[in-house]
Amino acid sequence: MYSDMAMILGDAPAKYFTKSVFAVDKVTGQTLRQKYSVTNYACLGCPIGCGRELVDFKPGLNVDGPEYETAMAFGPLCLNTDLDTIVEANHLCNVNGLDTISAGVCIAYAFYLYDQGVLSAEQVGMELHWGDGRAVVKLVKKIVNQEGIGVLLSEGTLAMARELGRDEGEAAQVKGLEMPMHDGRAFHGLALSYATGPRGACHLKGDYYNIDLGNMVLEYMILPSERMASEGKAEPAAKFQSLKDLYDALTLCKFSPVQVTQLCEMLNALTGWDYDPEKLLAAGDRSVNLKRAISNRLGVTRQHDELPKICLEPLQEGSSDGSRPDMEAMLKQYYSYRGWDWETGKPSKEKLIELELAQVAQDLYKP
Repeated sequence: MYSDMAMILGDAPAKYFTKSVFAVDKVTGQTLRQKYSVTNYACLGCPIGCGRELVDFKPGLNVDGPEYETAMAFGPLCLNTDLDTIVEANHLCNVNGLDTISAGVCIAYAFYLYDQGVLSAEQVGMELHWGDGRAVVKLVKKIVNQEGIGVLLSEGTLAMARELGRDEGEAAQVKGLEMPMHDGRAFHGLALSYATGPRGACHLKGDYYNIDLGNMVLEYMILPSERMASEGKAEPAAKFQSLKDLYDALTLCKFSPVQVTQLCEMLNALTGWDYDPEKLLAAGDRSVNLKRAISNRLGVTRQHDELPKICLEPLQEGSSDGSRPDMEAMLKQYYSYRGWDWETGKPSKEKLIELELAQVAQDLYKP
């Protein structure tokens, strides 16, 4: 897993986004393999094999994972370094159809609120002390069974903050979707991707940390740069967002090491179309803008394109010590590149028509 590098980079959030330094050696992929019998599996024909199965986690029970996001959400985000409880929480989510990132963030928020004296042991049904892995598992079960505090936790951090009268900036979410386990303070381009993502804070809708770790998309001149700098991030982050949006449309794995030129050749061979990198990016822009127009119709404005305060306040430790993304500057540059209106957050009529979305423009701007 990526966890040891993530902590060194300040990329792995801990203690509900208030720390970045923790006992990482207890939750690495190496430790997982030393503690359990682990096998890998892959989709048909895939050479990567990112699937992971723990054999006989309990007698006769093989379980999936956990992968990086899950291990961090049920682990350091709750200051929990007990792998048994991380694996068990992951398994409970898998078999009951729960998202492990949102579940982990909501549970970590419950720990935070208990620590702040907002939640009591009576309300939670137990005491919550940072690092208590058994409490993490119990809270997952409460969510699954819709029991007690589990009902509120299942609604997400924004609903928790509103119900308990807390500042909404304390809820680790964007547009209602919980923050992933990559910290925007360590990668400013990622912070912008979270804020503007069509479904909220999603690390797959433009995983820009991969760019600033040394990857690049030469066809669009998306190049690595200083990861904790905000200047110059808007245009490449927007382009990368549009490209990754196409991965979903093409049902292409986000781990696929396919160059844009190769992707065009594959698409053309399969369909008989005539796509080049420029046309492909335009298709991604069309997808992003169509989703944006739908979101605008449903009430999304520029005010929704922001990170919560809990995930913006500079940390006082680790390699991202003192780092704070300049969200307003990046957003203004992003909006300018996208052709979105700064006041309303809508794609301009001209931009929609340019992208061959004239009907969308007519619908979005009808009197």
